[in-house]
Amino acid sequence: MEIIKKVVVKQILTEASKTKLQEQFLSRQYKLNNELKQLEFVLHKKLKENTDPNYQKSLKESFNKEVAKRKERLRQIELKQGQLEELDFGAEIREGTIQMIEQVEEGDNWDEVMKGTEIVIKDGIVHELRHGGMEDE
Repeated sequence: MEIIKKVVVKQILTEASKTKLQEQFLSRQYKLNNELKQLEFVLHKKLKENTDPNYQKSLKESFNKEVAKRKERLRQIELKQGQLEELDFGAEIREGTIQMIEQVEEGDNWDEVMKGTEIVIKDGIVHELRHGGMEDE
């Protein structure tokens, strides 16, 4: 029988991966700043099209929520950039989780089957597979 199991993916920080992460952060910031400008433009356009005070109030509230979401994302990116600057080369950064299929047979030790598995990446290459860690929620 096959089961689906979560696997933690980590990346070893190298000069190349640090540069790539910094570029990704800058790209996301640029995109979010463009979205903020676009939201402001659309808001002004919509406000000119319809002068109903109730509509305008509702519209401003909706746009303010969207602006707040993007500003929070920008703040999180800045926080991550600061954390990245503090890390030394060789540090492991959690990239996220993926799912894998694992074969389970009668008689297998369930605790062993469910122990965590990690995939460690270094410069885009699988560097290490770790078995037996804590299960990741």
